[in-house]
Amino acid sequence: MAERDLYDVLGVKRDASQAEIRRVFRRRARQHHPDVNPGNTQAAETFKEIAAAHEVLGNEKKRQAYDEFGDAALRTGFDPEQSRQFQQRTAPWSAEPGGAADGPESFDFDLGDLFGGAARTRRGSMPGEDVVATVDLDLATALRGTELSVDAPTGRPCTTCHGTGDQSGTCEQCQGKGRVAVGGGGPMRIAAVCPRCGGHGHPPCPTCHGEGLESGTHPVTVRIPPGADHGARLRVPGLGQPGHGNGPPGDLYIEVRLRPHRSFRRQGLDLYLTLPVSLDEAYNGASVDVPTPAGTVALKVPPRSQSGHKLRLRGRGVRRRAEAGDLYCELEVRLPDREDPQFAAAARATTELYERPVREGISL
Repeated sequence: MAERDLYDVLGVKRDASQAEIRRVFRRRARQHHPDVNPGNTQAAETFKEIAAAHEVLGNEKKRQAYDEFGDAALRTGFDPEQSRQFQQRTAPWSAEPGGAADGPESFDFDLGDLFGGAARTRRGSMPGEDVVATVDLDLATALRGTELSVDAPTGRPCTTCHGTGDQSGTCEQCQGKGRVAVGGGGPMRIAAVCPRCGGHGHPPCPTCHGEGLESGTHPVTVRIPPGADHGARLRVPGLGQPGHGNGPPGDLYIEVRLRPHRSFRRQGLDLYLTLPVSLDEAYNGASVDVPTPAGTVALKVPPRSQSGHKLRLRGRGVRRRAEAGDLYCELEVRLPDREDPQFAAAARATTELYERPVREGISL
């Protein structure tokens, strides 16, 4: 993801508003969702890329950092303020003659400065990572809300190192200093975190590779509020990965995925239903029962209704907090299934009842 421009991945211009970014993400997420494209690995990969791009561009602070620093802003522990201070310190030296590089003095630079000190140790005091779990719901359950148990990915202290991430002894590469010199000689000496021990000075634990955690899952009871839509993310604070060095734990995000319904489809807060009616109900008019999220209601079908005619039930769509959408019923006139000579003759006799040809105006 870091090699591609996130705006191109999501399919928006760099000056797009936050509302437009949300709108494009929802549209493309529905288009490429694995449930809509079963067995399509390319669609699944595109869905992951779109979601990752929206994770940055959909957050104003993350988007601002990405616009300013590019791919560097995507790295874990990146601190925009520290990077700005570093640019201010080094700009005169790197851009103007007579700076530190031209004089006899040496210039010591630690690569950890770019990341707010996060790279100085393998663990330090850092918050735990956020984790994501998905739940698959049918439309009816999502409309009324539910409470369910989710197997959330998490970490627990490593049983070998008991969460320290170390094994005993001194790191051979940095001799316990946690830093190694990189680059050549000259007036500029660059130090970086030791790649072997992660800056801690001790060899990493062979079981957890220095992370101090072992992966696993644990059940979490979560409440899905009424009206949750496909792709919605619900945040459960403090139930993510444990923090390092007494850092706070991350958060758990529950992502909702809706299974397609055989009769209803959802668009925002509105619901759409293809409603079959008999020939008698369409021609003479009728009152028919229609299922809604709040229960069955009577819908009046006007006389001489045509297939495709839409009737609206106000406020009978999705209810979410104080908002409520509408339910649109699109009529589908159904002819009788059985063959009957009398009905066939009566149908032929109806030809003279049409005021104009039924295919009048159809042309290329």
